[in-house]
Amino acid sequence: MSYLIASFEVSARAVPGPVQVRFMHLLSGIATRHSDTMDAVFRLNGQRVCVSISCPALSELRERQGKYLTDQQLAEIAALFLRRTLEQGYDPTQAELYIGGTALRDLGRQLGCL
Repeated sequence: MSYLIASFEVSARAVPGPVQVRFMHLLSGIATRHSDTMDAVFRLNGQRVCVSISCPALSELRERQGKYLTDQQLAEIAALFLRRTLEQGYDPTQAELYIGGTALRDLGRQLGCL
């Protein structure tokens, strides 16, 4: 599947100069890493970074609020989370970031998904 996440550039506090961010793919971390996440994989200046979205948080959203997020929406949430994390001083050498329930709901509301 293909998702439309445009490449973007971010000024990161922890890195001199801009960081080029490119979305690669979205996949279930359950099968590949034996985790309970949906993983959005990005390249930051060529280095792989995974933004993991909690599956229990997604299940809670469905069960309590009846909200179903599409794969496209999950990719957009992960991209926004990564952008903001970089702007706030994230070290881009860290290979994995995690989005829990509260952050997922906040980002989803900001993007108009929830």
